[in-house]
Amino acid sequence: MLEFFLSDLNITYTIALAIVFGLALLEGIALLIGASVMSMLDDLVDIDIDADVTPGGLTALLGWLCLNRLPMLVWLVLILISFAITGLVYNYCIVTTLNIAVLLWLSKPVALIGAMLLSHYLGDAIAKIVPKNESSAVSTDTFIGKVATITLGKATKGSAAEAVLKDEFNQKHYVMVEPDDEHSSFTQGASVVLMEKTANSWLAAKLK
Repeated sequence: MLEFFLSDLNITYTIALAIVFGLALLEGIALLIGASVMSMLDDLVDIDIDADVTPGGLTALLGWLCLNRLPMLVWLVLILISFAITGLVYNYCIVTTLNIAVLLWLSKPVALIGAMLLSHYLGDAIAKIVPKNESSAVSTDTFIGKVATITLGKATKGSAAEAVLKDEFNQKHYVMVEPDDEHSSFTQGASVVLMEKTANSWLAAKLK
C-alpha cells in the first residue's frame, strides 16, 4: 500500500495530503505560542461571497466553491483532501479493475473536478457549522463616504471589482465598486471612497 501512495502515479495526491498534515502541525504550533495560521490566512485573503456580484466571473466561481463562506485554512484543507482522495480512489479503481493505462491520464482532471464538487457540497455543509464570521447587521446606507480597498480584480466604468471596508464596529464588509468616471480605473490595493449605491455595485472615487 505504501508503494501505491509513493508511486509516480500518486505522488501529487500524496504531496497534497502531506501539505494538509503540515498545515495541521503549523496550526498546532501557532496555537501554542498564541497565534493562528487560520487567522493569518483569512487576513491575507479578503474575498467574500456576500459582495453584490453579477453572475459569472472569478468571484462567482470562488463563491460557488464556498471559499468565502469558510475560514481560509478550513477551505484549503477541504480542497486538498478532496483532490487527494478523489485522485487516489480513481487510480486505485483503474489499477485494480480495468488496468487501462490511458485512463490513468484522466486522473488529475477527474481529481480536480471531484475536488471542486466536494468543495461546493461539503463546503456548504461545513459552512453551517464553521462559518466565516465577517458579517453584521449594519445598514449599507452607512457605507456612503467610507473608504474601501480593492481586493480582487480591476474596476472600470461598467465593470465592477470587489472591495472591502470596515464599519464603526471594525467588522469587514465586501462590496462591488466601479468608478463614477468613465476615464478612471481602480486596481487591486487602491483606496476608494464610496459615493452612491446602484443596483449591482457602488460608484466610487479614488482616494487622493
